[in-house]
Amino acid sequence: MDYREDNRQFMTAAGLLPERLWRAAFTLSAEERLHVEEFRLRVGRPFCAVTAGKQQVLADSVTKDELDELLQRATRSSIHTYMEQIRQGFLTVSSGHRLGLCGEVAGQNGEVSNLRAFSSCNVRIARQIPGLADELCQRLYPSGFESTLIIAPPGGGKTTLLRDMARILSAGMTIALADERMEIAACKGGEPQFDVGQCDVMSGGSKKDTIPMLLRSMSPQVIALDEITGEEDAAAIIAASYTGCRFLTTLHASETQDLTRRPVYRQLMEQGLFRYIVEIRLLKGVRTYHLFVEGEKVHDQAAGSDTHCRLVLGGRVFYEQPA
Repeated sequence: MDYREDNRQFMTAAGLLPERLWRAAFTLSAEERLHVEEFRLRVGRPFCAVTAGKQQVLADSVTKDELDELLQRATRSSIHTYMEQIRQGFLTVSSGHRLGLCGEVAGQNGEVSNLRAFSSCNVRIARQIPGLADELCQRLYPSGFESTLIIAPPGGGKTTLLRDMARILSAGMTIALADERMEIAACKGGEPQFDVGQCDVMSGGSKKDTIPMLLRSMSPQVIALDEITGEEDAAAIIAASYTGCRFLTTLHASETQDLTRRPVYRQLMEQGLFRYIVEIRLLKGVRTYHLFVEGEKVHDQAAGSDTHCRLVLGGRVFYEQPA
C-alpha cells in the first residue's frame, strides 16, 4: 500500500467538503483515513464516512447549503459545464473521485433531461494500488491475453483492479480505455491523473460511441472499459468483437450466477466473448479474488481427482482455479 498516495487521495476528496464537514472528516485517525471509501451527505441526516460497507457518523445533520457548496466546489462554480454528467446522476472530478447524486428528476420526451434540487451525495474516494494485478496477470496470461470479465458488487474494487491490469498489459499490447465516467484514467486536460501506463484514453463519451471511434482511430488489440450496464453497451462490445478486438471489462454482480439472471449479461455470455472471469468477494472488509477459466479443469494433487467447482454460462463451462 502506498500510504502517501492513499492519504493524498483522502485529502483531495475531503477538500471538496464544506468547512464544517471537512473538519469532521479529519477527526478520523490517520489509519482510518487510509481505508475510508466514501463520504455520504444526505440533507437533514448525519454526515457519514463509509469503510468496508459500514457507515460511521462524523457530524450531525447536513444542510442543503452544505450540499450545494460541495457541488460548487466540485464543479469550480461552473455547474452547467457538468450538466450532461449530472443528468446521468454522477459527477467525476479531476482527481478521479466520483460524486453520486440524488435529487429531483426533470423529464422531457420520456427521457431524463435534468437533475436538480439535490438531496444527497456520495463522494466515492478514488484510489490507485500499483502492483495490485501483478500476480493475477502472470497467472491468467502466460500465453497471451484473452478477454476477461471482472465482477463484484458496487464498491467491490472492480475499477481499481481494471486500472492496474490495463496498466500492466499496456507494456506489451496496444490497450485503449473507453473511460465513459472518467474514473479509470481521470484525465485532466488530456493527461491521465492515474498511472494507466501506455494506454490510449478516450474520456467522457458513451461506450456505443467511443468503442467504434477507438477501433477506427487507434487499432487497439484490447479495449478496457468499466461497468457494462445496458443493451447498448453489450451491443457495442459484441459488434467490436467481430473485428478481432478483445476486452477487459467490469460489471456489477453479487455473484457469478448473476451472469445468467440478467438478460444483458446472459447475452454476453452466450456470445462466448470472455474466457476468464475474475470475481471479487468482500467479506468483513477483506477482498479476495476468485478466478474462473473456460474449459480448463484443475487437477487436485492432494485429493487425486479433478475439482468439481464449475459454472455453466452461456452453454460453456468455467472451472474455478486454486486461490
